[in-house]
Amino acid sequence: MKKIGLLLLTVCMLAACSTAKKTEPAADKPDTDETAKEQAVPVTAETEEGEEEDSGTADGDGTDLDLARAQTVEIPSVFDEDGKLGAAMTEEEFEQIAKTQRTIRFALDDHPIRRISSDDNKITDITNFGDALIDTENSTAYQLPDEEIPAAYQLFLQNRADEFAGTPDSEYRTWEEATNLERSVIQLVLLIAPPLNDLGTVIEYGKLGHPVTAVFQEEFTKVGSPMTLFPGPQTSTDIELYDLMMQMQGMWGELGAFEDPGAHPEEFGALYGKVRAETNNLVVRVNYTLTEKY
Repeated sequence: MKKIGLLLLTVCMLAACSTAKKTEPAADKPDTDETAKEQAVPVTAETEEGEEEDSGTADGDGTDLDLARAQTVEIPSVFDEDGKLGAAMTEEEFEQIAKTQRTIRFALDDHPIRRISSDDNKITDITNFGDALIDTENSTAYQLPDEEIPAAYQLFLQNRADEFAGTPDSEYRTWEEATNLERSVIQLVLLIAPPLNDLGTVIEYGKLGHPVTAVFQEEFTKVGSPMTLFPGPQTSTDIELYDLMMQMQGMWGELGAFEDPGAHPEEFGALYGKVRAETNNLVVRVNYTLTEKY
């Protein structure tokens, strides 16, 4: 599994690395074109002894295309035995949980997507009550490893709007106090940063015809799909953030669905720049929501 290095998105986007070989972040002004080309396309994974491994997903030039994908984790199927999305829950059961928990949260291995039904068995809601974005088509979640959560939280804590520059850290809610939606955004932004960063380098050096471009687009098609569910909002600021994330999903989906980027590099590059800027802005946005107390 790739390990994600946590760095400031506004300075240099994150880069993915395998346990055997690290792919460095793309610099603003690479020393040479050859260096830039190497960064633009993830390289074939290598063993510690330097021998190439055949991952089975390499293209004709030996590029391991799986290294271009965002890191996700497998979770139990989000469909029940009857093929219905979500685990069944009655409105009464939901209300009982809501009375005892300030934040309703189910672990990713405890069927976090719940299908809430009324007494007459009419479905009233299908909600993700986990703390990560869930791809229902593949039963995967965008979840960081536990050991990387503290650094991820600190990254969002330190990137502040000017009005919060002097705000002490104690005025922010902790990771434990963050809502499901806030947690999901923190993790997602870090996990999609490597493909977003690398796609920018591919654009910069005119390599949109490389097969890895399609892999990057597949990743943004996934996160932009309406079948990929963010956690449902549970606070007033969650409602605003959720609306923003629906807009972001539309932008990510548009980037993924763009036809033949190589034939329209300027238009694709303009769309990419907009998507990248708005994705980076999520850091400051979540920093703001973490100042709100409940």
